[in-house]
Amino acid sequence: MVATCCVAVTALRAQTALDSTGRVSFRVLPETVTVGQPFDVSMRAVPPSGRQAIAPAVPDTGGIVEPLDPARVTRRGDTLSVRYRLIAWQPGVLTIPFGPVLMRRDSSEISVPVDVRVVVASVLPADSSDRVPKDPRGLFPPVTHWWDRWWQWALGAVLAATMLYLLYRRRTRRREPEPVTESPLMRAEAAFARLDARALLSAGEGGRHVALAAEIVRQYLADLEPSLALALTNAELLRAVEPIQGMPDKQIALLLQDVDAVRFGGRRIDPDAVRRVSGVARELVRDIDRVRTAMLAQAA
Repeated sequence: MVATCCVAVTALRAQTALDSTGRVSFRVLPETVTVGQPFDVSMRAVPPSGRQAIAPAVPDTGGIVEPLDPARVTRRGDTLSVRYRLIAWQPGVLTIPFGPVLMRRDSSEISVPVDVRVVVASVLPADSSDRVPKDPRGLFPPVTHWWDRWWQWALGAVLAATMLYLLYRRRTRRREPEPVTESPLMRAEAAFARLDARALLSAGEGGRHVALAAEIVRQYLADLEPSLALALTNAELLRAVEPIQGMPDKQIALLLQDVDAVRFGGRRIDPDAVRRVSGVARELVRDIDRVRTAMLAQAA
């Protein structure tokens, strides 16, 4: 979703839901951020004796308030602490669509509704036109002679001489070799190198690293076969891959399942798992290239 103006998100003070079933408090930090800059919502739930607090799920993606990462859940005794990383896209007082906090004991559970809001205020100036009127023109334009513009003639002569010199150099210099056309494998390897340089894993964004690795694989497949376009869903992609020779459809399906579990299933992924999935994506691209190269050589 693209923001149409520059706004700031100002969080309300810590908000608390309290009743006989337990105590739930929320806090949004930082209090002011720009649109597209992540902000945190921290939740703390203390259930009554004998019950266990269950955190609400993150909001759905695609809304005016959407999550960046899966929720980080920690427990200390009976106290439940959850951290959400979110982004807001629309001005106004926005209610973050959290579900209720569940206080569970055996087969019995009690819902504690929560109301967490953020204030989104525009930071545009009151008048953004910033128009400056031009100076008035004279009634009669001043009369100038050609000798009054000698510097323009000199500049024109210099430019003409420069153009003639460059044309001479171009005609006499050695012909440069034609640029090498990158293969789909070369583009994929370069994309993996750029992904590693971003150091998303060190920044704690392992889920984003996995999602981008899968996008590189999707782009590689689209470069190989026009029928495997990026617009296809995962299910459509697997159906399109199955009849193509040299395509390991089972390995592609397993990779897409791991990525979907992180992007949409809210599953936390540790650094070792991030490296494993990234390595699987790289080896998948290389294996496909080896198989197809061998098939082309055999057909020739």
